[in-house]
Amino acid sequence: MSRFDLSRRSFIKQCVVGGVAVYSAPMLFNAGKAKAAIVSDELMEQWKGAGKPKFRLDGVAKVTGQKIYGRDYRAMDMDGWPDTQHYGFILRANKADHRFEGIDLSAIPVNAKPSQVITSATLKDAGIKLPGFFGDKMLLAKGQTPDYLGHAVALLIFNNFASFKAAKTRLQFSDSAIIYGEKTPLTTASKDPLASWRIVRSEGENGANGVDNYSTLSDGLFFPDYVDHQAVWPTDGNKSGSTGQRAIYYADQMAKKMDEEDWFIFEQDYQTQSIEPMMMEPEAFNGWFDRTSGTLHTVLTIQSPHDFYLQAGEMIEHSQYKGQITKLVVHSPFIGGGFGAKDHSIFPYYGLMASLLSDKPVHIANDRFEQFQAGLKRHPFKMHHKLAIDKKTLKFKTLISDMVIDGGGRLNFTGSVTMVGASALQGVYYLPQNDITAVAHPSQNPDCGSMRGYGTLQSMSSMEMMVNESAEKLNVDPFDLRLANIMQPGYRNTQGAIPNGAMRYQEMLELARKHDIWVNREQKKQQFEAKNPGKKYGVGFGIVTKDYGTGANAPSTQVSITKEGKIVVRLASMEMGTGTDTSQGTLVQQHLGNMADEVFLGEITLWDVMKLKETDSPYFISQDKQDEMQKDPRWTPSIAMASSASQSSYFQSHTTSIAAKIVFEQGLWPAAIEIWRTKFFNNDHATPDFTDIKNAHWVDGKLTAAGYPPLSIDILAHKAHTMGLVTGVMVHAFNRWSWAESEFVIEGKSNKLSIDALALQYGSGANESKQALMGDTGYHLLDRTRVNYPTTSMNHAMVTYYAPCATLCEIAVQEGSGEVEVLATHTWLECGRVIVEKLVEGQIEGGLVMGLGHALHEYLPLGEEGAGNGTWNLNRYQVPLAKHVGVWNLTHTILPPLSESDPTKGMAEVVMIPIVPAIVEAVYQAIGTRFYHLPISKKEIKKALS
Repeated sequence: MSRFDLSRRSFIKQCVVGGVAVYSAPMLFNAGKAKAAIVSDELMEQWKGAGKPKFRLDGVAKVTGQKIYGRDYRAMDMDGWPDTQHYGFILRANKADHRFEGIDLSAIPVNAKPSQVITSATLKDAGIKLPGFFGDKMLLAKGQTPDYLGHAVALLIFNNFASFKAAKTRLQFSDSAIIYGEKTPLTTASKDPLASWRIVRSEGENGANGVDNYSTLSDGLFFPDYVDHQAVWPTDGNKSGSTGQRAIYYADQMAKKMDEEDWFIFEQDYQTQSIEPMMMEPEAFNGWFDRTSGTLHTVLTIQSPHDFYLQAGEMIEHSQYKGQITKLVVHSPFIGGGFGAKDHSIFPYYGLMASLLSDKPVHIANDRFEQFQAGLKRHPFKMHHKLAIDKKTLKFKTLISDMVIDGGGRLNFTGSVTMVGASALQGVYYLPQNDITAVAHPSQNPDCGSMRGYGTLQSMSSMEMMVNESAEKLNVDPFDLRLANIMQPGYRNTQGAIPNGAMRYQEMLELARKHDIWVNREQKKQQFEAKNPGKKYGVGFGIVTKDYGTGANAPSTQVSITKEGKIVVRLASMEMGTGTDTSQGTLVQQHLGNMADEVFLGEITLWDVMKLKETDSPYFISQDKQDEMQKDPRWTPSIAMASSASQSSYFQSHTTSIAAKIVFEQGLWPAAIEIWRTKFFNNDHATPDFTDIKNAHWVDGKLTAAGYPPLSIDILAHKAHTMGLVTGVMVHAFNRWSWAESEFVIEGKSNKLSIDALALQYGSGANESKQALMGDTGYHLLDRTRVNYPTTSMNHAMVTYYAPCATLCEIAVQEGSGEVEVLATHTWLECGRVIVEKLVEGQIEGGLVMGLGHALHEYLPLGEEGAGNGTWNLNRYQVPLAKHVGVWNLTHTILPPLSESDPTKGMAEVVMIPIVPAIVEAVYQAIGTRFYHLPISKKEIKKALS
């Protein structure tokens, strides 16, 4: 049987999108290479240590060469594909102020000419266009001006690699391959802003814990008009008027009071740069349209395969191939790094387009030059902040901020990045009054997307820089200034929402101010500079708190136990190097006493068993519409969740934990009771006294209760299967800054659970009635009897989940070269209950390196000198190396949880942020010059010292 034929297993992994059946093939695996690597089951078993993993679940695959990434697959590696592999090359414009008049391929040798040249005209004839999320102009038409540098103008397809390589060598950096016409204004000059947000809050009479006079959460959002492509906000403030009028009234009051009061006013401009994500694996795609069977096969390298198959369905639906394609096969292999740059990337749709138009498999893969030119970038920010501080109490009184964001040439996640950056500006501080404006504009630069930090790195770094400099100008200890303004539990953020949890900022500050790096900084400076002529010593500190989640998180997990006792976990999340499979495979031992034996990632259509449907955007749906739709037990505000926004540790863990718990409560626990009752108790003469589940304990992987013999997982699993108990659970949940709650009837009893969909599998010994309930899919899909979704007004909260991180660093500046040497760093992180400590430590270290790059090394100029011209690579772009990091002196403290009930927090982004303001302050303490833009270059430092 072909691997693509329909079977019971494949049936439950399929769905229909735009009339096309989508088949999910999550992880590619070459059996021949696996056998060659001689990886035994015994070796794989060793990852499960005593209560914690000995190494990453994918560690063996890494070191034995089995962890193959998406860009490495060719047609010959794929079962059922032709052996012939074609190659695609995308021609891109390196000017954005001239009309495009065509392409010139005369430089290509005759024996290396492309077999196909795909242009805008080709796409028009085929009815192929981008999914709506990405806008239009997939390929630029003749006579049009590019929207941005790197705009694709043509796709060339070659029959073999030799031709492809020969042609690419002559075209990639050619000044004549693209024909330009007359000079024109930039197209962005005639476009409105991509996003505009204004966050206004005015504290009420009862202060931080009371009812606000005005806030985004309580009063709602308001937006500007666009006049001459600029945001024009309302000016007619009215305390009793509309949402916008009320906001402007209180904003005006803030500005007026700031001018009238005898407060200390700190006002400054800050600027951050464009950044290349620099993930290990540049983007790639391989696809084949099998016209005989009507199957379109794809191999992806993206973070969000679920979004791909939805948008691919949309793309096919509107093309001439709608009736020719009956099945879309989506392979989701390992991806070599993501950092948000592979979340909703436009790249796969060029591969999809090439596959539709070709009769052989087509492989398109960016080299590093192309990834610099066409990949998503971090948004550059320009910020003007004005902070008022009471001179006597040191309390922050008012913050007025104006941010301008460069969104690049094509809209991606700029709207939400702009919002998150604005809402994050306050950092760890309480602000009684705030007026924060953030407007994002299109530009000729490459697209900007959801790169790690999501706008908060830019805004929170500037807030910390303000606090450090304000403390100096007020002649107070920077820790005293921070402690006077720290957010306390129950206080409201700039949107008027109360952040979840304890917010242990004060604890972190107290620990940091007692650390040797800080306590002895003045003495060390004298000693170091005396011993090291030509070097200047400095210490800096930063503390931030980063939101995690999106406000519409929708995780899914399936946990099952085989009759032999093997635990299998299936997840929607992708693995991007963060160790998601390891953490989720470890997490299940909380309820099942043992780690998972297998973890499958990137599952996409498996969840269609739950028959979920969504209608409106979860961010814009009205409360009335939500109330109406939630009566349908199959409706949910959002079906899927991308592997981004630090979502796995908190959100994915939520469903993994619930699924494992149900397997235990409905399967293993009743199986244990039956074994103890029949084997170790006089059940014919007395009622068992060991049935209270609260007495259940896992000890060394075996289950015991009330002194009865410990039972191993294989014995329990065999009994559960034999009795036809629950042996598999699939769940879906939804979170809008709190979890939806539902009730389900399981085995005749009502259960309130923080999920909104549930399907069960019964053991192989299940009776006919249970077998009938599972039906063809192999799952018993339950109807929820009641559901309570968070109100839609919670969207106005913007964020409420936070994870804090603080960093101290000591540096030395070489006066002759301006080079900054990191001598030591110490990071404090509060991430709730840790699942796998080594993974958290890896995030701390890797994040710190990324932050160092942002502060000191990584820089892309904007405009025609920047990445969009196609000539940037690591020969010009400096990423931090080992010598820049101080690798032997990276220490950290992970705050212990307050209790075992603490949730796990998303912290993969926050760990990169506090080092940025810490470095900026340390440079100032070393050389006496402050910098208000990033990165701080060696040349600028040297100039400041001259």
